[in-house]
Amino acid sequence: MRLRPRHEGFILPTVLVTISVVTLIFLVAMTALASLTREAAEARARVRFLQDAMTFEARLALLGATERLGPTGLLIGAPLPPGEFQALSPEEDAAFRAGMAAARDLRFDGRPYRIGDSAAVRIRDQAGLINISRLTGVEMDRLMSRLGASSSEASAISAALVDYLDPDAIPTLNGAEASDYPAGTGGPAYRPLRSPDEFLNVLGVRAAIDRGSWRALRPVLTADHLAFRGNINTASSDALQIVFGLTDRQAQAAISARERAPFYTLDEVVTATGAAIRTDVEIAPVYASGRSIYTVEDFRSRWTYTGRLVLTPSHPERPFWIDLTELGQAQDPITDLEDAPEFPSAPG
Repeated sequence: MRLRPRHEGFILPTVLVTISVVTLIFLVAMTALASLTREAAEARARVRFLQDAMTFEARLALLGATERLGPTGLLIGAPLPPGEFQALSPEEDAAFRAGMAAARDLRFDGRPYRIGDSAAVRIRDQAGLINISRLTGVEMDRLMSRLGASSSEASAISAALVDYLDPDAIPTLNGAEASDYPAGTGGPAYRPLRSPDEFLNVLGVRAAIDRGSWRALRPVLTADHLAFRGNINTASSDALQIVFGLTDRQAQAAISARERAPFYTLDEVVTATGAAIRTDVEIAPVYASGRSIYTVEDFRSRWTYTGRLVLTPSHPERPFWIDLTELGQAQDPITDLEDAPEFPSAPG
């Protein structure tokens, strides 16, 4: 009798392979589903944060348009100043002084303010930043030294920057026009800088500076050729040293002194710090500029939102506008809110 061949030995491997394929498909599907769920959650968090950030932006715009601008930022609830030729009675003067004493001070020096239970905002007066577009020769030398460039590199970069900004293609002494830039790296923009990061495109900058020093200094850099140079009442320690020429010790002394009372003249700064400040007093470097850069940070999602509020109270139709808005994610640890005050609301 002829026996039929047995195939039972092939059943177990086939079953195992089938189970493995099904399991693999299942795992891929679960991974994809988890990824989609995570992306959806991140998208919802991003939308919620953006809504909250823009709500804050509206609050800041309202305060900027309705409250007094002072040396250090906004004076919330402060009375309007008397007219230039208005003489106050003793009673009116006493009421004015009492109103000023009761006003809340919203500082534009980069300190954090809480927004709700998971977000913070830092507001900086643009005049308290290091404005690359308005630096003089000695100030540019200080900036380049802080960034790690040598004296010769700083001189070459300053000359190249002149040709990068001027509207013509005529080379200046020791400058750099398009033909001097390596192929594929661009060339002069022939216009003012649009952001501090564009400074990196100037011939020689990337090779001369230390990237870590640039990242550390980047939060206090700006580029605005229409703005005046500095406000000593809102300048960071770095800006006090680079723009005004203070030493680190003098900068800390200035910050401590203005915390008690703002400076109203440069002579007061000299008295408080001992620094020999050489700057043009006509640019009024003791008042906020009306151009403020703010950054909202969220602890939970790590999203950040940055924008600029520009106040133009004399404009008949537009008392303020908002520009330079940008949504991103924090690279460094988010601000600690333990001791940060709550962002103030409008009076009344």
